[in-house]
Amino acid sequence: MSQKKRSLYFLALLISISFLILLMFQLDDQNQLSKIVQSGELRVSTTNTEDTYFLQKNNAAGFEYELVTAFAKHLGVELKLNIRHNQRQLELDLLSRDSHISIPGRSLNTPEDNTFQQSVSYTNNQTVIVYRQTQGKKYPRNIEQIIDRSVIVASNSPQESRLYEQQKIHPQLQWDSAANLTTYEILQLILNKDIDIAVISHSDFQSVGPFFPGLKIAFELGEAQPVRWLVANKPDKSLLNAVNQYLSSATAKSEIAILEKKYYSNSNPLNFFDTIAFKNDFNNRLPSIERYFKQAAKETNIDWQLLAAIAYQESHWNPKAVSSTRVKGIMMLTKAAAKEVNVTDRTDPKQSIFGGAQYLNIVKKKIPARITDPDRTFLALAGYNTGFGHLEDARILTKRAGLNPDLWEDVRRHLPLLTKPKYYNTVKHGYARGYEPVNYVKNIRQYLTILKWQIQQQQLKNTTNSQATEMQDSAPAQETLEPNQDPAPSTL
Repeated sequence: MSQKKRSLYFLALLISISFLILLMFQLDDQNQLSKIVQSGELRVSTTNTEDTYFLQKNNAAGFEYELVTAFAKHLGVELKLNIRHNQRQLELDLLSRDSHISIPGRSLNTPEDNTFQQSVSYTNNQTVIVYRQTQGKKYPRNIEQIIDRSVIVASNSPQESRLYEQQKIHPQLQWDSAANLTTYEILQLILNKDIDIAVISHSDFQSVGPFFPGLKIAFELGEAQPVRWLVANKPDKSLLNAVNQYLSSATAKSEIAILEKKYYSNSNPLNFFDTIAFKNDFNNRLPSIERYFKQAAKETNIDWQLLAAIAYQESHWNPKAVSSTRVKGIMMLTKAAAKEVNVTDRTDPKQSIFGGAQYLNIVKKKIPARITDPDRTFLALAGYNTGFGHLEDARILTKRAGLNPDLWEDVRRHLPLLTKPKYYNTVKHGYARGYEPVNYVKNIRQYLTILKWQIQQQQLKNTTNSQATEMQDSAPAQETLEPNQDPAPSTL
């Protein structure tokens, strides 16, 4: 064989080998996704945080959890979730092939290098500057106007990254980096005027901010950062292509819009609470259902006014109320809770009130018998709201701190700690929106106070009218007492 023929032969062989390698990559491109479908299992790693995954009334919840569950359902496979403590563990899962997908969520920085493949962005994380409105004090309009103010931000967060970017332009910019504070605690510092400025995400402010009336967004800081899923960086693009195709679909966009509203459009019922609104509901809604509260009270030995206050907190006494999480009725029962107390129609006022009272009694009976009222009731209400498991976790944290797990005042200080990895990683049920049951109990107590006052005023009015009728043409009846003349009834 001549030298020329040998060269052509080796060239053809080289081309053939290259073609085979390319074909193998193409076949492999189809293999990862097909292997997942064939195995019937999608392995996903994420964290135990508010925007990724947590337990809510003993049920799995979280924006990312619901979204990736919908993706697994789209593929026709089961979701296997691996819960990790930090971003490094999420990355190691991809490198070791322990997971097909890792989801950092909004609270972690997405790697900027090419270590991993990134999905299309399906939402964003906008950093905002939050301040407390103070009469006579101008709010900051740009980054220069927060330089001389005290600033706080969560350490190693995307928001702190935005501050580092600004510090390159404004070297005098300084801030306190909070390693162990939740968004709730950071906003509490602003409300208390301990700190002037908080730098948080817009979604966190939507979720937690309503519990802090008086706090406002001053301005957005930098561009909104894309939020993405991560997959292993290898020639196989089949899974990445499937993820991108799903996240870009109309179905996913609709689902994302629903989840955004569900998890980041929170509202504090106290924002709707004012004297006129409550009085209108007291006069127009309560009379038709009051008898059900009283009947349920006889069956369960729970004060009917407390049941009414719970119902007002839940639905404003609206039997047709439906939340974004699909709980319904005057007592806002979940399907599971309704089934447990034999409620067949959650929108039926009588069934809902009786069911809610029975469910509260179930929770109350789980509270140790040694605990007496009012702490027993407060703890039961917290368990009714967040789930008994999370309540027990908070009581464990309270005991560890050397305080009394049987006292509501001590337990309520530790429920918000269930938003901190330092604490929720040490208890059984993990992350919880621990500030919500605290506000839930607080709101019910306030509603109960005003309800008792309204009833008292109504009774005074009825007594006065009765006296006026009996006296007929004698001296005119006395006027009802003004609110500031009458001592407010005590709370529980």
